[in-house]
Amino acid sequence: MKTKLSLLLFLSIACFTYAQLNSVGNVSLQFGSHVTAPKGDVIKVAGEVDGVRYALAKHKKKFFIQTFDASSNDYLKCSKELKIEKIGKARVNIEDMEIIDGKPYIFGNYYDKKAKQDILAAFPIKSNLTLGKPIKAVAIDVEKKSKRGYFFYKPSYDERNYIVTYVTVRSWEESLTYDVTLLNGDMETVFTKHNEQVFKDRKDLDFSFDDFIANEYGDVFVVISDSYRDKKKRTTVTRLMIHAYYANNNYEMTEIPVDLKGKKVVNCNMLNTLQGRLQLVGFYSNLTKRGRSEYRIEGIFNVSVDTETNSVVKNNFNTFTYDVKKKLIGERRAKKGKNLLPFYRNTHIIERDNGGIIVMSEFYQTFVGQSSGIGPLAFTPITYITNEVIVSAMDAEGNLEWSNVLPKEQKVTVTQLSIGFFAVGGGNGVNIAAGFMFPLGVLNEGPEYLSSIAMYEKGKLSVLVNDDPKNIGITEMDDMRKVRNVKKMIPVLFEFDDATGKMTRTDPDEYKKKQLVLRPAITYRKAPGEYVIFASNKDKKNLGTLYLN
Repeated sequence: MKTKLSLLLFLSIACFTYAQLNSVGNVSLQFGSHVTAPKGDVIKVAGEVDGVRYALAKHKKKFFIQTFDASSNDYLKCSKELKIEKIGKARVNIEDMEIIDGKPYIFGNYYDKKAKQDILAAFPIKSNLTLGKPIKAVAIDVEKKSKRGYFFYKPSYDERNYIVTYVTVRSWEESLTYDVTLLNGDMETVFTKHNEQVFKDRKDLDFSFDDFIANEYGDVFVVISDSYRDKKKRTTVTRLMIHAYYANNNYEMTEIPVDLKGKKVVNCNMLNTLQGRLQLVGFYSNLTKRGRSEYRIEGIFNVSVDTETNSVVKNNFNTFTYDVKKKLIGERRAKKGKNLLPFYRNTHIIERDNGGIIVMSEFYQTFVGQSSGIGPLAFTPITYITNEVIVSAMDAEGNLEWSNVLPKEQKVTVTQLSIGFFAVGGGNGVNIAAGFMFPLGVLNEGPEYLSSIAMYEKGKLSVLVNDDPKNIGITEMDDMRKVRNVKKMIPVLFEFDDATGKMTRTDPDEYKKKQLVLRPAITYRKAPGEYVIFASNKDKKNLGTLYLN
């Protein structure tokens, strides 16, 4: 079980190359023998129980539960195909695998047509890898199947609880409804709350469900935002609202409003720090002279809330530096004061040793192609793009100390069944901070090679990414070449000086064409500076451990 992380990783991680590559800079890699399971590549490492490491594997449409000896990376104890029978007449879609308070579970979603309920079920995993009887963990009443909402879920910081949020957006009614439920290790409900937000009929109305977290004390926090055009005052009004549910207050809802001071929120994520403060960070845009929101992002905001008094103790807006803009949009446009396109998602919020935070924001886009086939069984190509990462470091007062840009250009296209299409990402105004999770259904198809692994230990940020061998030594975006084949990339380490933000790049001393390739979207942080990882090539797949020296 992990202790509370001072760095919040909405993170999954992966691994490197084979035995011929055992280090990159101050990162060492230890791999066991080839995973001998005939089918299924690991797509998630859930954790460890009693010396047994649990993982979820996937091969085409089939899922497998795999267990390994936690004392060594190489011993595959068992691999068993995951078969879930229909519940009633409903087909169950596998959604997640987690270890909650030392108990491993498979989570699945199905719709009960008779009861008109959207249900998240928890299946206990027995020692022989068979599944116990499904536990109806969360059941949401819905009007009809076509008006279902979206399930989102994540463990609490200490992995003792599981927080589930069900979000429904009714754009025609200008309302947003969420049901938040906190479950313990036995899948018993610790707390549940139904909340409906109805927004007035406003011009240019925009609203979203931004983020939710549960800390190690069992407290739950939800943040939503909305904005509208005030024609009389010629401005755009943006409201950011925190809903705090404290365990020691019997989970009564406390509303904490945040004044955005004439700015427009683009995205927002949360971190509950070791100091007990709730940190909200995200991008914002300015308003035009007519009071409309610009379709650009000007900088990053940092709001700090004292959870003892429920008061906002700081509210800072930090514009991007000229150097950052120059790297991203060019010198000429940066000199003219142009801003960035709003295609960045926050992948990591990291608590610094000096009381400040580091935010990593990755360029992220998905493109949905034209479907081929008939009806719900049509296949749809989806392209995932994860490019450069903006690294912003704020001090304890929320002021920007330094920022830099980690260069990369990554892209992969997968083909997905149109059924379950909502998994591509929220729609109809639903904007959820999923860290850098990709939909479960597309893992092992290519996206698992994208994004980054962030490690912050002893006051130093180290970030591991995959890159094309043709980019060795390159640190400027203008010089980067796009990755042509994600399965032929090599691991590259970027390190940032915590005082100045100066970035250094370290490439492997040597590499081979058929070495194992890191999968940064598949990882488990076992301990400070120690990560369980997974890597593969055309012929081999290996579980291993990454050590930050």
